[in-house]
Amino acid sequence: MYTKALLTTQDKRMESFIKQLLRRLNIEIETGFPLLTDLDAIRYDLMKNKITVNIRAEFARFIKENGFPSVILMDYQIDFGLTEKEDPDQRKLLRTFLLAFALLANAKGYETARASIIFIISKKLKSTMTHYANYPSFLLDEIRTKDARVNAIIDSFALNTEKVKAFFNLSFIYKPDDGRYTVEMEKLEKILGTVPESGGEAAAKPEAGKPSTQMILDDLEPAHVICRASVEKVIVDGELQPVTEDQKGRYIEKNIHLEGALTQKTLAVVKSRILTVFDAMGKVNPLKKDEKIFINVPDSSVIDGSFASTMGTFLSSVFPEYTGISLNIGKENSEKMRNSKGYVAIKDFVLKNL
Repeated sequence: MYTKALLTTQDKRMESFIKQLLRRLNIEIETGFPLLTDLDAIRYDLMKNKITVNIRAEFARFIKENGFPSVILMDYQIDFGLTEKEDPDQRKLLRTFLLAFALLANAKGYETARASIIFIISKKLKSTMTHYANYPSFLLDEIRTKDARVNAIIDSFALNTEKVKAFFNLSFIYKPDDGRYTVEMEKLEKILGTVPESGGEAAAKPEAGKPSTQMILDDLEPAHVICRASVEKVIVDGELQPVTEDQKGRYIEKNIHLEGALTQKTLAVVKSRILTVFDAMGKVNPLKKDEKIFINVPDSSVIDGSFASTMGTFLSSVFPEYTGISLNIGKENSEKMRNSKGYVAIKDFVLKNL
């Protein structure tokens, strides 16, 4: 386990007390990565670039070289002097760290890793932080991005509440408003005494030659296959169900929707689910071989390089008589698919009948 800690706080007295405590506990503070620990360096970079790309790269380098820190101690909110639009709640650094950890939680080699963060908060945030400490999945709602693929990974991780709770070890101490730093240091010492190790050898440091921030999709759930069977019924993975109010507005009758992960690991399950939907529709509202059948893959679904060749081959070999099948792909996923090596296997389904 890497034994150094990351410390970022704007309270200089708090910083001094924490450093004294960590020295007494033989816990070193990391100083070799200024964009993770030096507030002046972080502020300068953010004021110059407005985004956290360099900080994220620094964090990736840190993890690649050292593995997880033993603990992160940080202000829950830090004022970097950015505009309200750039950093509306002063949690830009917090989101950067949480996002990096959430992605790593889905990467090979980190199955037993633990991310321990001790927040330094004002007392008025006690209720909020207690809730996050008990249910860290809710904190993940704060780190959604404009990247649909990243959001799919975060959402899949957040749904597994037990895994999130096992991965994130969150706690907090207060910023003293009465100068009682000693009381908070006593509390911090007790917390540090219960912080679990960040993980075993394999979890703490990635395998040689593999990028530490590689977004491995192994833990994502296979896409659900949904088809509006009739006005009042919908088929989900082969099971006929009553249509909900939300589904009434989202799904058009006889359209098929693939929602979730469509990756090398999940496509076998997805193909099986497509077959069950065709079978179930045969008993309720059969899909005719000469009618237009739209299979929708929104950008919120995750595809990888295997999607085009695997799905194209599947549709060609299993449904050759269904001449009206067309794929309706989201803009971002369409671009990824067109750039994949197997695009030739699926392009006819994307282009015809539209």
